[in-house]
Amino acid sequence: MQEPKHEMVTSIGEESCKDYSHDEKQLEETSTGTSSVTAQCVEQYLKGWSLHLVSLSACLCLFLVNVEVSVVGTSLITIVRELHGVDQMGWVITGYLITYTGMIIIWAKLSDIFGRKYTAIATLFLFTAFSGACGAAQSMNELIIGRVFQGIGAAGCWSLALTIGYEMVPRERYPIFGAHVPAGAATMLLLFLTLPSNFPHQGDPGYNAPTWQERLSRRSLARLDVAGAFLLLGGTMFLVAVLLEGGISIAWNSAVAIILFVLSGVMWALFLGNEWFFTKYKRTLEPIFPWRFVHNRAWMGTLIFSFLSGIPYNVLIINIPQRFQDVGGESPMTSAVRLIPFNLLISFTCVIVNVVVGRTGIACIWFLLSGSIAQLVGLSWFCALPTDGTIPSTIYACQIFTGLGIGCVLGITMLMPPLVVEKRDLAISSGALLQFRALGGVLGLSVTTTAFNSYLKSHLSHIFGNISTSEMLTSVQASRQFPRKEQLDIIKTTSEAYNLQMKILIAFAAAQTIVVAMIYRRGHQIRVVETISVSPAAITTARKSSDSVSERPAYQHMGLYRSCLSFNQNEKGQGKRMTEKMDGSSKISIDTLSIEQLANLGESSQSV
Repeated sequence: MQEPKHEMVTSIGEESCKDYSHDEKQLEETSTGTSSVTAQCVEQYLKGWSLHLVSLSACLCLFLVNVEVSVVGTSLITIVRELHGVDQMGWVITGYLITYTGMIIIWAKLSDIFGRKYTAIATLFLFTAFSGACGAAQSMNELIIGRVFQGIGAAGCWSLALTIGYEMVPRERYPIFGAHVPAGAATMLLLFLTLPSNFPHQGDPGYNAPTWQERLSRRSLARLDVAGAFLLLGGTMFLVAVLLEGGISIAWNSAVAIILFVLSGVMWALFLGNEWFFTKYKRTLEPIFPWRFVHNRAWMGTLIFSFLSGIPYNVLIINIPQRFQDVGGESPMTSAVRLIPFNLLISFTCVIVNVVVGRTGIACIWFLLSGSIAQLVGLSWFCALPTDGTIPSTIYACQIFTGLGIGCVLGITMLMPPLVVEKRDLAISSGALLQFRALGGVLGLSVTTTAFNSYLKSHLSHIFGNISTSEMLTSVQASRQFPRKEQLDIIKTTSEAYNLQMKILIAFAAAQTIVVAMIYRRGHQIRVVETISVSPAAITTARKSSDSVSERPAYQHMGLYRSCLSFNQNEKGQGKRMTEKMDGSSKISIDTLSIEQLANLGESSQSV
């Protein structure tokens, strides 16, 4: 039999393969399940109108959450003035981010247990209901409470929309649907009517969807990592609270700040210990952050990249409109319009990057590096903006370069989870990706806000005297009411403080170029290709039969390179799972194949 030629492209990280967690019993079941040639081996995905409507629903989820960020960033000053709560302005953002950053990965894990459809509807209901509550708020306390619960729903909207997007199409089509990422009640209705109740198992005839009684049974609830969820939520809430309110309503050297830092550190340490223990010794309980993530270098690099890339976006989405208001004297509505180029370029770049990655197969790492460099250019240009109270048109060029860079990195990092983690970790990996991004945004806001406030206090003390930070910020926003000389001095100092924030962001953007090294690998980079996936059990069977076929291993007769489909056997029977692109145009997507199917594939691979 003539051996076909193939072009090998690795699309699953080597580190993730090492932790392919099938124990001996699971391998036996997999081997048994693939002993016959059936069409059931091929995964089924959404098609037709169901696919388009679910895609639209996921886009609307992400659109609603992203629009909320822009709306609050541009109208926050006006809102707090009307509700007479300038001194509580920080808690409008802090309350939202505390629950948002703490709940992302928890919602992802809940969807594993209770199902994607009903969990997604629940998150949309929370977000929609409390968005309405925020709009109807008559006091600052009502607004802050509404924002806290709105953050809970927003976390689920992001997490579930991303997970559903990963599971509704094959891997090679991720870039196509990833391009829709930037793009309430109607969304809930669409999801309810179009998303199958047993999604993503709708194509598996052997899958029996659990009833609600089974989902709420003791056995099902035993899978919940309650301790991990509590520690993660608590550690995140304490950290976010002290980072965002430190230096404003909480002094950095106060007992409250120290206690919050200590509590957060202890809870994070306990969380990591909890995840390590249950990953290694427990079978029923499913950890929120499996310890195998830590051993996956490409995935940890992706998480750190997501963390760093969240910093410039969250800072700029607030910095740009407030600069137009405080320095340029623009209205909130005009400031929102001035922010459009930034958001538009992020969305546009996400689309272009996903299309290019999907069609050309260019390695993801080069887009991450290019995006980081574009951010450096844009942020450096921001630092050169004048401080005389004018805002030149070059600020739009700054927005364009920075938006291109952020969009490029955002599009690729959201594409990475299915390429570097196991399928069973898809939901929690997407949640972890978003949670790291949110935590990065909180850290960036904390550092830049502290630097901004400290700069103003030290340089405007001759005008404002010894007043609180909240009172100083209120006075800065009313700078147009001061005498001309003092007004110019306030505007100049405020412009310098905004430029200082950009200098801090440059350091975080530069760190992204270093983290690229964690994702880089010699020889074969991570990229998106249409693939053939072979289970370890099938490869083992092929190896056992190789002596009876010829001198060469059976999987080489099937047209698969030995170096790619290496089977890392150990005492637990665990193995590597690798993927291939065969002969440029020979493409197939199969989870498990029997030895007969593998042989047939080898003989017909040039015409598949």
